[in-house]
Amino acid sequence: MLWQVIASVSAWKPKDVVDKELQKVRLQLLDVLSVYKKPTNATTAKFKTGQSGKTNSEEASCTQFVLKLSEVLDLDAAQCNDLLSLYLLYEYRGSQDEFKNILSDERHSRILLVEIWHYYHNERLYLLRCLKHLLSYCSDTSHPYHSSYQKCIAELTNDKNKFILSVVDQYETACLATLPGASSSEADLVEKLGFQWMVYNLKEQLESLQIVLLYYREKDMTPEMFLRLLSLFKKQGFSRRQINRHLLDQSVEPFVKALAHMQVVLLLKAIDLEWLFQCQQQDSEPKDYYLLASEDVWKKANNSMGTLGEVREHGAVLLAWALVHHVTQGAKGAITSRKLGNMALQCDVFEYVHDLLTSPLLSGKMVVAAYAKSVVYSLVQVLLECFHEESLGNMDTLFSIGCEVFKIPGIAHNMWEVGLDRGAGLLLTSASQLFPLDGRPALNLCAALASASPFSAGKVVSYLHSMTGFSEYLELIPSSGLEDCAEAAKLLQAARYPYQTESFVIPGRTLGVCFNAAHGTGIRWQCDVNGWQVCLCEVHAMLAQTAGWLGEPCVETVLAVGRVVHSVLQSDRGRVDDLSDLTEMLIDLLQRLSQISHPPLKLLAECLQVAADVASVYPAQVWEKVSQSGLLPTAEVGEDALQQIIRGSSSRQSALDGIIVGFEGQSGDYSVTLGFLELLKHTAPALCELHASKHRPSLLASLVFMMREVFGSFHKWRYVDSNQRQQIGLRCLEIFHKILSLDGEAESVVQKACVEGLLFSDAGSTLLSVVAVGADEVQLALEQQTSWTEGTGVELIHLVRLGLSVLNRLLLLKPTSRTASPVELALCTQPPNKQQLHVTATIVQYIYHRYDARLPTLAALLLKRVAVVFPMSLLACLGNSAVAIRDVYVTRLQFSAEDIRLKIAILELLSTCVETQPGLTELFLNLSENEPGKNKGFTLGKFSCLHAVVDIIQTNKQKWPAELQRAAVEYIAALWIGRNDTAMNVLRERKSFWLDLSSCLFMDSVADNVRTCAFVMRIIAAELYNVQSYDKLDKELYEVLKSLIKADRLSFWSKFLQRNTDGMEQEGRTADLCPLLLLTAWRELLLILAQEECLQLPESMKVSLLTQVLDAVRAQLLGDRESTVLKILSEIVLRLVVRWSRWALTLILALLCADSCWASRRHD
Repeated sequence: MLWQVIASVSAWKPKDVVDKELQKVRLQLLDVLSVYKKPTNATTAKFKTGQSGKTNSEEASCTQFVLKLSEVLDLDAAQCNDLLSLYLLYEYRGSQDEFKNILSDERHSRILLVEIWHYYHNERLYLLRCLKHLLSYCSDTSHPYHSSYQKCIAELTNDKNKFILSVVDQYETACLATLPGASSSEADLVEKLGFQWMVYNLKEQLESLQIVLLYYREKDMTPEMFLRLLSLFKKQGFSRRQINRHLLDQSVEPFVKALAHMQVVLLLKAIDLEWLFQCQQQDSEPKDYYLLASEDVWKKANNSMGTLGEVREHGAVLLAWALVHHVTQGAKGAITSRKLGNMALQCDVFEYVHDLLTSPLLSGKMVVAAYAKSVVYSLVQVLLECFHEESLGNMDTLFSIGCEVFKIPGIAHNMWEVGLDRGAGLLLTSASQLFPLDGRPALNLCAALASASPFSAGKVVSYLHSMTGFSEYLELIPSSGLEDCAEAAKLLQAARYPYQTESFVIPGRTLGVCFNAAHGTGIRWQCDVNGWQVCLCEVHAMLAQTAGWLGEPCVETVLAVGRVVHSVLQSDRGRVDDLSDLTEMLIDLLQRLSQISHPPLKLLAECLQVAADVASVYPAQVWEKVSQSGLLPTAEVGEDALQQIIRGSSSRQSALDGIIVGFEGQSGDYSVTLGFLELLKHTAPALCELHASKHRPSLLASLVFMMREVFGSFHKWRYVDSNQRQQIGLRCLEIFHKILSLDGEAESVVQKACVEGLLFSDAGSTLLSVVAVGADEVQLALEQQTSWTEGTGVELIHLVRLGLSVLNRLLLLKPTSRTASPVELALCTQPPNKQQLHVTATIVQYIYHRYDARLPTLAALLLKRVAVVFPMSLLACLGNSAVAIRDVYVTRLQFSAEDIRLKIAILELLSTCVETQPGLTELFLNLSENEPGKNKGFTLGKFSCLHAVVDIIQTNKQKWPAELQRAAVEYIAALWIGRNDTAMNVLRERKSFWLDLSSCLFMDSVADNVRTCAFVMRIIAAELYNVQSYDKLDKELYEVLKSLIKADRLSFWSKFLQRNTDGMEQEGRTADLCPLLLLTAWRELLLILAQEECLQLPESMKVSLLTQVLDAVRAQLLGDRESTVLKILSEIVLRLVVRWSRWALTLILALLCADSCWASRRHD
């Protein structure tokens, strides 16, 4: 549970909660995995002795099971007992009775052993990941828990190197570990788990190395630790010589590679390349290098490095060590440096480093990935500072490495700060020498830099605007236009126009230097160049081509231009106007590309991405231009346009349709589809809000095409990159969600089309398949990630979350006049295949998911909608798992550190079920009748939701947010209004129940508790109505009512409502339901009190209350409003007059005579 609290994937927890949890597990974090102790004869005997007093057969079975678990896990018996308790509390998916039956059945108990085995190994991983999370953000001042994390890490590391030595020891132990439990009585079971154990082992090794890397991010490594790590990694063959490799197969290759990558990065960090770069800048002395402090250390390090060079993983380490010799040894280290450098090149060092940076673990922007890229960046810095880039061979791979590292904001900022004449900045300088002869390297580097941050994007814009030099092939220039002036130098005799336009010119008398290019001799003109103008000319040259075929160099250059523009606009939307000429031309290029029989798909996709970027600022203009390109679907509009488009009968064949089916479907790359979806995401909601009716037919056609042809079948397509499947689903659902979330004043036709299409087409079944992925599948995807915070598992969670939200909105917006749709039938009927789990039951089981609390929260909200919409029993859908699911819901409701939004969603679901789901309500109440001989009545079961509800409303625990208290009180109100007598009686008997419940009525600041107070008033009114006599009235409630009268709180609330009635309704629509809800609740309470059957109201209070209500009516009449508020107030006046007729009529007549407003209103 620590991960759920500190990682705060879905919601930030209060800081004191985080501090408390961190303090609770501080010793566990310090010991890390060594907190799990191996069993000994003494500890096993001690456990047996402690359990010997338990003679019950069930307890004895449980003890035997724990001992068996201790053998299988090779874990101390007492810890196994604790582990079993935690498993039953958080992961077990059955009832207590089912657990007892499992222990008595050998076959089922073995299944339970396997489940707890997995739970144990996941707990070990969670502990490591919690520690990694703390180290990742302890130095990030922008993190909300920065101070808490920093304090915790300081406590863990205050004992010199004890902490890090412990982590490295455990890494070494993991490397040498053998399959535990192999000699136990369940050896056959353990043997079957061998492969899965090895996967867990690799993950533990990987997490441990990441912790070591993050630790040394802020600390200096000792020479002894460097030698130890180098020796460890060599013995393990850089992850290739695993002791248990006989248990592995090809499927774990990503983990083995990730482990090797982390070992390489850690050694590069240990070599301290950043210090070497500073030394080159004369900021440090070579003799101060930490590995030169001892001759013995230096000798051992050299000997170890001398044995490397056999595999690709050695290349980066050898290159770094070559740089160490070059920087620290000067001339005497030149031979060794050259030898090591050549060995590194033979290991394909640059290709390996590029593979490392693009691996799943290090390709993202999370802390470990970003820091690993900064280590590689330091390697590039020193390399280019020490050697000229042309001496390093083919620069293409080095440029690609630069593109990967420059995407990190800190690295991009550092590069601009250091300058383009030093370190990694020389990459961009070198690439620019070929611009635009081969503009791809420079433009790709610029695109990477621009994507890092708005600051870096601005720097890229300025750099391209003020470039120096223009390269082209010498053979393109007539020899008569050149003049030889020196060796390899030419002078341009007259102005030259390299493109078929006069917008760009190279002035006459410009000096050019010749060089060897890839396909001949090139010349670089030494003149000032506006790179953006060159990009414009390159795109214009493609537009000007009339033939159907486009040359690959031209396509690649324009593609690079598109990437730069897309990256700049992604980082800074404010640059849209600055790049308007170029973006317009790229959007115009869509029409040119759509007319080609075999268009360049990557370029087409990039143009669509640029169009989407511009559409986020100018949606109508972009949509009009793209619609005219012929790429998007169109439709003929008739009298029944909406139904025609939904059926697809009016849609015309489009270029996009042919591209998806004819090209992308065959290649398995759906970049154009993703670009189209991105464009639709930015334009569809915006056009609806703008009421752009002229674009409605084309927008509807594209939306329905997306629903029918993309979303309806994307899960069946073949993919080269499986991530694209998640991305397509996510973007489709984002479009649906935005359209379905439009308010009533926005364009409704598009929303209706979306609702109809999702309910009555194949898109609906796809939506259900997304929603019904299931908690197990999500957990499996998370476990297969090499990074716990990035990967397919996290994207799958996002996909399911969006699906739940879309389905919820869909059920809300579905017209009541329409017949039941296939989607609704699937939700409310049993599946034809009895082996298949009911869709609704799958949604309910998301409560087992704990990584992201938003997932079970949205599932609970959807169930609330289902409980209202469908006349069916949710309890029947749950079948035999109903009790187990109830237990988990109640447990999460009671957990103090649980996400507040999840608790609110559960309580709102329960409130709804009181009226519509009586069976489920009784299950959650978990009330049992007292045994004969005891007092008559009911008692709360262990898993009754009322325990949590009562805890939330207690006044001596004012720790819960107002919104959660409102949800708890609303549930109690539902019980009272629904006359659930058994639950009401149990609550009445609780000490201080009425005092705790009514505490909000005595608050002076009620702005955050309006709804809560309204529900409390309804509960009290319902109670008084049900009782209707003083003798039956609860004494505690009677004292509360007396306090309300004595403290004049009735007048307080009457005045509060009088002040707020004017803002309750505007233009005939309810502006805010909270005050109106309070007014209706106040009416119920006041009218029941007016009957005076339980207690008497003072005459002065009656006069005051009636006067205030009359004043409120007067204010409504002055506003000339015929509203719900006026009707409610009038009803109160009439009922009070009837009840207090002795003097109330006299009071009203006096007010009528004194106020001309009443007279004029009566005359009207």
